Amino acid sequence: MAERAYWLAWSQAKGLGPILLKRLHSHFGTLAAAWHAEGADLLDVEGIGLGLGSSLIEYRQTVAPLDLLSRYEQQHPNFWTPADAEYPALLYEITDPPPLLYYRGHSELTSALQMMPSVGVVGTRGPSDYGQRWTRRLAQQLAAHNIIVVSGLAKGVDRFAHQQTLDSGGLTIAVLGTGVDQTYPQAHQALQDNIARQGLLLSEYPNGTPPDRAHFPRRNRIIAGLSRAVVVTEAPARSGALITAHLANDYGRDVFAVPGSLDNPNSAGCLALINQGAQMVLNDMTLVTALGQLPQLSAAPPIATEPRADRTPPSHLPPPPLPPAMAQVLAAIPDEPASLDWLVQELAQPTGDLLATLVQLELLGLVNQLPGMRYQRC
Repeated sequence: MAERAYWLAWSQAKGLGPILLKRLHSHFGTLAAAWHAEGADLLDVEGIGLGLGSSLIEYRQTVAPLDLLSRYEQQHPNFWTPADAEYPALLYEITDPPPLLYYRGHSELTSALQMMPSVGVVGTRGPSDYGQRWTRRLAQQLAAHNIIVVSGLAKGVDRFAHQQTLDSGGLTIAVLGTGVDQTYPQAHQALQDNIARQGLLLSEYPNGTPPDRAHFPRRNRIIAGLSRAVVVTEAPARSGALITAHLANDYGRDVFAVPGSLDNPNSAGCLALINQGAQMVLNDMTLVTALGQLPQLSAAPPIATEPRADRTPPSHLPPPPLPPAMAQVLAAIPDEPASLDWLVQELAQPTGDLLATLVQLELLGLVNQLPGMRYQRC
């Protein structure tokens, strides 16, 4: 709990943004060590000068990190810091990871990011029929191949990407520019609720935070940070989606763009990305093929983590209560490995629906997928 408390305490210090906070951690090894460091040692951190250093020393004298954490968790029970094992390791790799990450939905999806590839799907808020069609086609293929779709729940491309992923039985993460308990735009209330039930909502802003113009460009870095690759399906020359693409490139992620007509202003941003070196989407399998060639991620946590005092070790957790549909699939899996075809016939379910349920059971640690699309209870 201690290191989690120091991440929270430092995150509340005025003038200490995500970049400096990560530098502070890298310099001292832990934020607890940074908290107790001599004032002169703080000045050794790049970006901390005399003025900021003095204010940080004064701030430390007014805050008790463990007491702060206790109070804060009462108001905001659902958040992670990089000291928590659930914090996405992929996200911590970027230069400015959010020190606090609030969530709503299936929190185990952040662990799945270490085992399953993820793609950020972004684009214009006003896509043409062509942009809508290709967003849906790509999301459908990603869902069919157990690739997590990440987007920002904005109008247009984001909405089509999330909705098609859910409709295809896939997994999706929405990164919001508001608190996870707020909806913007309001027309996406039903979609946001569905993502909370079937996927995951994330934000660096606490509950109750309303929409703000400055928040949305900031959240783009989280979309890029959570993704192994980012694809822009349709975007004009001055689209916010291009910010996500450029950030992804800076973070070492693969960037893709769907080519469009020279007569369509909505394609200008994608064509510019391709001209700058982005990979061109040539068909609906381009992303799936490319992701299969990326190296596997390590399952290690982002930084040295501490077990939560109120958390039972995973190996001792009782099986979670399951919805009837998931319980039916789990009960149908025999003691010996069963093929996907056998399960489809036994359960009389569409293959896509059954695959989606099996993925959820796998994320819960109840089922193992074996070579040859065979499944076995853990």
